[in-house]
Amino acid sequence: MRPYLLFPLLLLAAIAGAQPALTLKDAIHFGKANSPLIVIAANDRERAEAQATEALSSYLPQVNASGQLDNNLKRPTTILPPGVFSDQPTPVQFGTQYNTTLNIQAEQTLFDLASLNGIQAAGPNREMARIREEQAEEQLIYEASRAYAAALTTRLKVQLLDANQAQYDSLVPLMELRRSMGVAQALDVDRLEVARRNILSQRTVAQANMELSMGQLKQIIGMPLATDIVLVDTLPVGGQLIATTQGPFSLDRLNAYRYAETALLLNGIDVRRKRNAYLPTLSAFGRYGANAQGNDLGDSYDRWFDYATVGVKMNVPLYSGSRRSSQLKQSQLALSNAQQQLKLNSMAWELEEQNARTRMEATLANVENDDANLRLAEEVFRLTEKQYSLGAAPFSDVLNADYQLKEARNNYTASLLQYYLAIIDLNKALGTLIPFANSL
Repeated sequence: MRPYLLFPLLLLAAIAGAQPALTLKDAIHFGKANSPLIVIAANDRERAEAQATEALSSYLPQVNASGQLDNNLKRPTTILPPGVFSDQPTPVQFGTQYNTTLNIQAEQTLFDLASLNGIQAAGPNREMARIREEQAEEQLIYEASRAYAAALTTRLKVQLLDANQAQYDSLVPLMELRRSMGVAQALDVDRLEVARRNILSQRTVAQANMELSMGQLKQIIGMPLATDIVLVDTLPVGGQLIATTQGPFSLDRLNAYRYAETALLLNGIDVRRKRNAYLPTLSAFGRYGANAQGNDLGDSYDRWFDYATVGVKMNVPLYSGSRRSSQLKQSQLALSNAQQQLKLNSMAWELEEQNARTRMEATLANVENDDANLRLAEEVFRLTEKQYSLGAAPFSDVLNADYQLKEARNNYTASLLQYYLAIIDLNKALGTLIPFANSL
């Protein structure tokens, strides 16, 4: 089987002193339990539930209690007209120095269509929170898979460079022997050493890139950065890689599309809520209380006078200084913009799928070509090395063959990474990232 059909999926992580094998699927599960991205999405879903309860509370009874103590340090004076107590205006002071009032009031909304619209918005709001949770999971899968693929391909590059280093190491005894016999020049020895050092430098860079990719993976899934991770080969799963990309494109499978559609419903409810703000509201209320009065605070509590009231209250909005009409206009324009934006995004999502599929097909062709070219370059290098050992080719031919082999290896690892990334991008464009992760 060709190497590009082999997708190594195992990690070996040193966690708490143990070293369990961790597949990409296990890494994603680890991220679901530990990534802050997932926690934030779960919190948003709980927040949506709290908002739904808050909206419902506007149609539930509202019960409040209050109390007040007044110390009338100087009571107000009232002028009684002539003829009440005397033929002259008489100033008098009513009330007592201390006045305590306690009451409890219950109010029930009977009719408020705008509040009912707010309750209706709870359904779309819950659905949007649920979709955001799936989007967070998709983002985790997408970013973790890309980082995982980058680490695996750089690891392959390290392995290829190690093989190249071994080939040059095998030339050292032969070069020393030819030099001692006067066949090889000192310049050839220096060229060999330069080539070996170049490989060592390239391997150092490749190893660093692999560590960077693994660090990015750990950051994405919420794993401590100090955790050691070792990549391990696994069984070939090439068929699984592309199995989820075979279905037709459908907007309904995209969480982004379903989120936008649900947001349109929410915008429509908001327009109705702003329109219904013009309607009267009706509520019923009941109030019960008692008060105590006296010029001595302690003695005033010996006698209480209670009272009770029930009634109906109507509020009719007449004029708000164009506030309600402006709010309605803004909501209508927001709804229209959301509808137009959904049309634009729908075309963009369809184009993204077409581009992703084209890239996957192109990168697959590149991998096949670069794989064949790598095999050819390895054979050319092997034959050239053999000819040099037999004295039938100069060392410069070995260096040229080596240069071509390095180019072939770089092209192969680059195209292999692009192929893996194209598969992941196509799953994202199709809305199949979660099935893709489940198929691993």
